[in-house]
Amino acid sequence: MRGSVLLAGSAALVACLALLMLFLRHVPVQRTAATSAKATPGSAASAATGPVEDVVVAGDEAVRLGARMRQDEGVANDVVFLIAAALRGRCEPAHAHDLPRMAVMAHVPALAAGGGEHAPDGLRRDVSHVVNAVVGQASCRGPVALHIGTYTRELAPDIYAEAFPDSYFAPELSAVPSEFKGMSLAQRVADRCTPVAYATLPLDAARAWQCAGLRADARSSILRLCQREGASPDQAAVDIHHLIGSLPATCQ
Repeated sequence: MRGSVLLAGSAALVACLALLMLFLRHVPVQRTAATSAKATPGSAASAATGPVEDVVVAGDEAVRLGARMRQDEGVANDVVFLIAAALRGRCEPAHAHDLPRMAVMAHVPALAAGGGEHAPDGLRRDVSHVVNAVVGQASCRGPVALHIGTYTRELAPDIYAEAFPDSYFAPELSAVPSEFKGMSLAQRVADRCTPVAYATLPLDAARAWQCAGLRADARSSILRLCQREGASPDQAAVDIHHLIGSLPATCQ
């Protein structure tokens, strides 16, 4: 089951990484950034309390994109995702692919609106230029206040990464979900059972908080079933099926 899930997601991962590389192409590299401390849930929380850095992008592209982000939450989520992923790639090169990999595993609709193959060429160009402008200005430490035309948002890149994929739908999250049990994004991406949990209960859309909480608890249980040493794959599949069946029909 795990193998088929990983194979099914490989093409999507390649496409997601290729698109991200386009946005990273012209981003300047800060040689000192790679030596910054590795982010953890604890350090992410402390980083958010530091001074907020203003990052302002002006010009026609920013005005057009900012207006689009205010009108279309999907575009806004995609742009924030790309900014966070590009910053992580510049500041923590060893973990540059963590966000796109988790986006594929969790089935979040990353790049479907603002950077996907079906987006208008003009929109993709505006997104590319604005993301590069933001990442070229932002430092590798602390939260940033994004000003893209008339669109504004405060983003704490460390918390965004450690709370991902939930933070894709809620970039304003200020704490890491308890579902993650203190595991960093890099650890969760490397866990062979993560794709199993999200293949069963994907984050392919925003859901009512009642279902979101139930599904998060169920994912945690699925992870435990998968990770149980010596567990029979066939028995685990049966247990997972029963677990999903115990959820309300509207949350399955």
